[in-house]
Amino acid sequence: MLSFFPSLYEDELLYSWFSRYHIRSCNVSPKVTMKDLFGSANTIAVPDLPTYLDKFYERIMHFDIKSLESLIFNHTLFRYYTVFQPEIVRGKVYQAMVEGNQPGAIHTMTGIAASVVKEWMFLRFCPTCLQEDIQKKGEPYWHVSHQFPGVFTCLKHGDYLCDSTVKFRNTEKHEFVAATKDNCPSIFLQASYSDKTKDFLNMIARQSQELLSSDFLFTFEGIQKAYQYLLKEKRFSNINGKVDQKRLVEQFQLFYGEEFLSVVQSSVSYGNPFCWIKNITRKHRKSFHPLRHILFIHFLGESVETFYNFGYKEYHPFGEAPYYCLNPAASHFKERVITDVRMSLCTDTRRPVATFSCSCGFVYSRRGPDKVKEDNLKVGRIKQFGHIWESKLNQLVHIEKKSWYSAARELQCDIGTVKKYATRPTFKEEGISEESTENITSTKQKEWLDLIQMYPEKSVTQLRKIVPALYAWHYRNNRKWFKEHSPKQVRKAETSKRVNWTERDEEILFQVKQIINKLYAYDKPIYVNKTRIGKEINQLSLIEKHLAKLPMTKKYIEEHIESRHQFQIRRIKWACGQLEVKGEEIIEWKVRRLAGIRDDVSEEVQIALKTEILNYKAGDQDSKNQTMAF
Repeated sequence: MLSFFPSLYEDELLYSWFSRYHIRSCNVSPKVTMKDLFGSANTIAVPDLPTYLDKFYERIMHFDIKSLESLIFNHTLFRYYTVFQPEIVRGKVYQAMVEGNQPGAIHTMTGIAASVVKEWMFLRFCPTCLQEDIQKKGEPYWHVSHQFPGVFTCLKHGDYLCDSTVKFRNTEKHEFVAATKDNCPSIFLQASYSDKTKDFLNMIARQSQELLSSDFLFTFEGIQKAYQYLLKEKRFSNINGKVDQKRLVEQFQLFYGEEFLSVVQSSVSYGNPFCWIKNITRKHRKSFHPLRHILFIHFLGESVETFYNFGYKEYHPFGEAPYYCLNPAASHFKERVITDVRMSLCTDTRRPVATFSCSCGFVYSRRGPDKVKEDNLKVGRIKQFGHIWESKLNQLVHIEKKSWYSAARELQCDIGTVKKYATRPTFKEEGISEESTENITSTKQKEWLDLIQMYPEKSVTQLRKIVPALYAWHYRNNRKWFKEHSPKQVRKAETSKRVNWTERDEEILFQVKQIINKLYAYDKPIYVNKTRIGKEINQLSLIEKHLAKLPMTKKYIEEHIESRHQFQIRRIKWACGQLEVKGEEIIEWKVRRLAGIRDDVSEEVQIALKTEILNYKAGDQDSKNQTMAF
């Protein structure tokens, strides 16, 4: 039990609180402070996710301190790191912070350790906040909101944050270092970014703070469903969930700009199969950095405060069922009675198309999605009028003897449609006897048979062009008989074609040699493999399925294609050469970006990368020495 402890400030890291205790206790050794706080001198000073907090809380709870949960939630980066993690991960991380049972694995559990978005190298501070803290509280301290990865500005003052001289991961693992004027040099940074980038940096600061101050409960399933819904709503995905990745990447880059994306370590590339924005739109099998969730949510027009609302929302491009029946002849006209809806995609625009089928027989479709409420009363195309509509037409035209114009106005269609359906051969309930119908059918059948006898060599398609009306009548009213009494398609016997594989091998080998030389001759390296060669000579199927029958071609391809590692090394050499031509400094991050080399490449590629950079640097040094000697 401790005899005194300093007050905890608003937005203060627990690490900062422990550091101020170390100064006020006048402990000479940091390990003495560790023993005071945790009962052990071997505890490690961690700024973002401290551990063994239950032992610490037992020693200070008599000072009427906030609850341990409140300390973890509001004065560490626990909420920020775990907000987009499954509940089971949040529970394990929380337990590790309380009990200290997994001190070495705690950052691995959150996924932060493996993230491409790196944490700050030094503890950060705002110069204006530093001065205010000294004036109001008599001492500066480390703010939680200044330590979020990707946060460049102070949320309170809008100033750019500065690096202190205190490393975020201190080499002295058992020492808490407090903020002071000496280790926080007050250098007010001038705006070095565009206004657009500055606005987005302020947005990141606001949204990061929101993650800490609100208790969101996101799940992998909820995050994935929310993204699917928003992607469909913003038309980056079709109704089947297929995302237009190329358009998504292009619009994302256009929205944020390359300057901002590079600053926050979140650049995107459609050509990169491992691009994070492609993976975040697919099934979540791994975690993503909170910064990237913030970027993607903001791009989709939402914020972390509203995003959770879409976790269980289903996308309905035409609103929710039941839908309106738009049959003017039905008693339920413009009433929500349709539940039978079939969704498809427009082949031209890839937009959703709904086909609505009512029990009255009326079937219509509309291309969506609906944009305003009035759209759900629109008909795109009538596919079937149905028995109710046709009965009403018969009543108006044949029984009430109304004009075609009057019938068209009442049935809300054009006169051409009324003429078409009113003059069709119909049954006796529509004013024509069965006997008359049979006579018409018999006459039409005789006409068709006479036509076949007149042109015995012609196919059905050719006969259709001669008498389109007769063909249409049989197709609509007498289809079964029509199929039985139409010319049958004669299939031509396919002649067996034997392939001279020796001759084919020589032909393909000649093409392969030319195309491989061409691929390796490109200024910017292209991955030379069997698939690329097959596509270039327009013989992909032959290369993939029958290469064994082409022994000379197979041997040549196997000797001249390259592995993925060889291609990556060739890209590294090309990138170094490009940087040298441009007069830029050849450093690892520039080479990686230009060559498209990820962090998790093989050891062979890593060694080749470092060796190539060293070779260029050695060459530069030799040039300088020669110049000095001259």
